[in-house]
Amino acid sequence: MTINYYKKTEYLLYNYKMIEISIENMEQEIEYLKNNDGTSGLSYDGISTSPTNKTSNPTENVALSNSEKIHYLEHNIRKNKRLLDSVNRALEGLTNTERIILQQKYIEGKQWWQVSAMAGYSESWSKSVRKEAINKLIIGMYGER
Repeated sequence: MTINYYKKTEYLLYNYKMIEISIENMEQEIEYLKNNDGTSGLSYDGISTSPTNKTSNPTENVALSNSEKIHYLEHNIRKNKRLLDSVNRALEGLTNTERIILQQKYIEGKQWWQVSAMAGYSESWSKSVRKEAINKLIIGMYGER
């Protein structure tokens, strides 16, 4: 099975801002979960017991559930930050023109005529530079092409 690094790299560039937003949202969710430990507003009236007479503790269940969610979110934040760090390091290895073309086209979502105007090249040349720049990113991010 071969991985299509070109498409994977384009996907990361296209979704760069959304990944940043995702990190912020997950960090806010963690703050909410830490502040909402499930102890306020719980009523112990009618706590059910199982046939083995074991009681169910709603506070403990909410705290465990929150802890699991926090752990999951922290894992995803670390994973997404590693992805963005990898992209950022690889972008640093490009020329200024290559970086402008990729950032404007993928991250900023500009049209080719806008990208080429910012880069100071024709659209066809800008597209050619883009292709080579993505191939450089692939080497920088994955170590192969």
